[in-house]
Amino acid sequence: MSTDILVETGRASALSAEARDLWRGFRDADPALSSPYFDLRYTLAAGGHAPGVEVATISRRAEIIGFLPFQRRGALIQPIAAPLTDYHGVVAAPGADIDLKTVVAALGARRFSFSGLVGAPPVQSDTTALSAMVADLSQGVDAYLARRPSAVLKDKRRRARRLAEDHGALEFSLTADVDEALALVFRLKRRQMRRTGQHDVLAGPWTRGFLRRLAASSDPDFGLRLATLRAGGTIVAAEVGLRSGDVYHLWLPVYEPAYARYSPGALMTLETVRAAAAQGVRLVDFGPARETYKGDFADPGQPVHEGDLTVGGFVESARNTTRRALAGAPTILEALDAASRRLDRRWDRITACEPRIEGRMGAASLSLADIARRRPKTSIGLGLGLGLGVAGLLAD
Repeated sequence: MSTDILVETGRASALSAEARDLWRGFRDADPALSSPYFDLRYTLAAGGHAPGVEVATISRRAEIIGFLPFQRRGALIQPIAAPLTDYHGVVAAPGADIDLKTVVAALGARRFSFSGLVGAPPVQSDTTALSAMVADLSQGVDAYLARRPSAVLKDKRRRARRLAEDHGALEFSLTADVDEALALVFRLKRRQMRRTGQHDVLAGPWTRGFLRRLAASSDPDFGLRLATLRAGGTIVAAEVGLRSGDVYHLWLPVYEPAYARYSPGALMTLETVRAAAAQGVRLVDFGPARETYKGDFADPGQPVHEGDLTVGGFVESARNTTRRALAGAPTILEALDAASRRLDRRWDRITACEPRIEGRMGAASLSLADIARRRPKTSIGLGLGLGLGVAGLLAD
């Protein structure tokens, strides 16, 4: 990328009317940016709640060619409103040649962590390619269902019948009136994260405040939607989704564990797709293909990337030293890399949610204890995590 690039940062709310129009135009011109996470309204809502949120305005020869919304945690930068944001990247003019490593360096950061990066990954970054899993409804819901495995649909019909027989008539709704049930979703999601050993992303006030801000949107084509499945009047599954135009993103699913044998979450997903199609949705996005169940409902879409980009500093040096030392032991190096990636995801999740060092260290201690309990044989990974992850927390 040429050296005539200027990167300026500021609050999302400080973007001028001209810059906002450019943002919308860049997004409209690129189908890869159709996700609600690239909607300017999402960035503005995050800017009012997530700590450390900024927008990098990227210019060439005094002409704006792109924007990168992000949040800063010391020397680390992350996607805006991480870890809630599933997709992120540069909102750029068509044909713009923007080198992310140059942008990250201009931001004064040592590391850029990403989990659903849209567009080409940065040069010299450590990445894993995934696919966005999507349900294409452009030809109607019947055409969509015809592409799904018949055995999956048959199984879901059987489970729905049994759920109704055992617990009462099924009722489904998809509505923008989310206030009443949002507290229930928070409660069930937090319980699920504790049960599975994940850091509780809803423990801090900013994440819940941000979601309530999205729920308060009065725009008919943007904001939170809530899907609920009831059996005999009792909510057995619910999911918070995010809509922007004709794209709907499935976001925060929960279900009552007592009903797990009926697969209430899967039953609700099918009904959500039907209801979304009836409301004019063209594409339902399930997020990156990390969970195998998504293949029952969706097909691979555009590639996205998970990983990080380091720009000098301790972490890059330590990783390079480790890789050189173990160059002759590829099996051990591969195991270390896998453990490092798992731990990096945990550290980044904690850092995103906990802007204060006290909160990070407390959460990190709990996380390490959970890893030791669940994976007692991963002593090498824990050692690497303690060496790099906790040091990274302190450095950032």
